[in-house]
Amino acid sequence: MHANFFFTLSLASAAPLGPLDVGPGLAPPPSGPGFHFIDVGQGASLLLVGREGHAVLIDAGPPPASEPILAALAAHGLAAVDLWIFSHFDNDHIGGFARALAGPDNLAGTADDLELRERWDRGMGGLPETPAANAYATAGSPRTAARPGDRWEAPGMTIRVVSAGSPPERAAENERGLALCIEVEGTTLLAPGDLPFVQVEAAARACGAVDVLWTSHHGSRTGISQAVLAAAAPVLVVISAGGDNSYCHPHPETLSLLQTYAVWSTDLAGASPHGPCPGLAAAWGPEHHLALADLWLPAGGAD
Repeated sequence: MHANFFFTLSLASAAPLGPLDVGPGLAPPPSGPGFHFIDVGQGASLLLVGREGHAVLIDAGPPPASEPILAALAAHGLAAVDLWIFSHFDNDHIGGFARALAGPDNLAGTADDLELRERWDRGMGGLPETPAANAYATAGSPRTAARPGDRWEAPGMTIRVVSAGSPPERAAENERGLALCIEVEGTTLLAPGDLPFVQVEAAARACGAVDVLWTSHHGSRTGISQAVLAAAAPVLVVISAGGDNSYCHPHPETLSLLQTYAVWSTDLAGASPHGPCPGLAAAWGPEHHLALADLWLPAGGAD
């Protein structure tokens, strides 16, 4: 843990936000390294920006996410992705990949196609039979089956695949995913995909204390525990969830567990006590904030 760690979310309003206050939208992100959490609705995508312009993407959200992913790259002046890592093959983590790869015109093989130099995934065994998975499998960019211990580095940036323990026999797709331990300019982040909390606990122990925990499974109660928080000891918790999701993500039990933590959520299922997700408003803590936008987290004390 870095004693001098601080975070700044580049929102148009710099005023402190109270519980359930809504950020008015993302301002143009500043230059320099950092973490760009892309608001892809009910799904997940994260852009890592290095000090020398290296770009790494983690996951690709659902199919409509291609537009916000391309917009995030454009906001940083990035025309290529050095590495794209896919935690697992659920639609809300790979759905935007093929369309983003085709570039803004959504036509593969044209001049605006996104340049992708390398991609990592869990391996193609047991690939789900979905249109998004089929599009992923047939994409022409080079790919590698990543394993615990694999490491990727660029100036000021390190990404490690860490062990989350062996998945059970006949594991569900979530349980087969990759867990990533990431460092950008000394700011550390644990990205466990949609792993269940027992596996997130193992990944947190392998990674060690971090500055940021990107919650597993969009704030589901199946992805976090007291043991996860004890092992990760995060300063900040980020939740990627969609406003229209029927799963009630982030779950009230997750928010209750995070009562004393600084939390930012890209969106949430609904806060009305009379709506489909009762209890969410009561579980919202004094340090919990709602963005309704992308989140920009500068690394290493960058402004």
